[in-house]
Amino acid sequence: MATIVKLEKRTVLWLKIGIAILLAALIILGFRLWFVKTYRIDREKDVSVIVIGTSGRYSEKEIRDYTLDKWYENYWILTRWYYKYRKVEPLPYLEKISVNVTDDGKIEIKAYEKMPIGCILEMGNYLYFDNDGIIVSSKKENVEKLPIVTGLEYSRVTLYKRFETQKDDLFRVVMNIVQQLKKYGIVADEIHFGSEEQVTLLCGGNRFELGTRDTYDVQIQMIRGILDRIGSQETKYHFHMENVESVTDELHATIIE
Repeated sequence: MATIVKLEKRTVLWLKIGIAILLAALIILGFRLWFVKTYRIDREKDVSVIVIGTSGRYSEKEIRDYTLDKWYENYWILTRWYYKYRKVEPLPYLEKISVNVTDDGKIEIKAYEKMPIGCILEMGNYLYFDNDGIIVSSKKENVEKLPIVTGLEYSRVTLYKRFETQKDDLFRVVMNIVQQLKKYGIVADEIHFGSEEQVTLLCGGNRFELGTRDTYDVQIQMIRGILDRIGSQETKYHFHMENVESVTDELHATIIE
């Protein structure tokens, strides 16, 4: 008789355990269904990609798939938490990628391309290069209104590669000039290299003869001050700065007729 009672108690215990497991499974399933319905995103409808730049190196789909490549990034609440503590490693030719998740469950991705700082006119195309000298885009017109480098011969001008001049040291000279122009906020039309590698800078109708040297930091700093003084007046000047070594040096200038 005692054995039967023990079996009945054991059966009831297993029945209770079975019911508890079933209830737990139903709760977990219910929570999962609720979680999926509430937080799951449609990557086509709920994710927007904005590419800031002109190169068009990557499509919006490529950037989206690269950024949201984990299973939990199919759920906006997990994506928000994840990117609260983590940054996206940018792809080559991109400065950075940022991710923002809105309160209504939309994911906004912004991709910032490496911005061009100058261009080369080659075979009728304007080839834009970035701060590393990498050609990032090609256009039929100078839509970016960036300084055009003229007078040089190149051994390589390939899209998404660093351009190479026939003389290696001239690459460094070009980058020095363009970076200094950017630093001082000078809008230049053309950077021309003469037959003796002397540099002439054209800015808004004014002409600056910079001579031949390795770096042009002092000359470009002086040009910033000159442009501030002459402003947008109609008279244009031809400045001779070949022998300038200091910002305090005197300048010789003539009026361009």
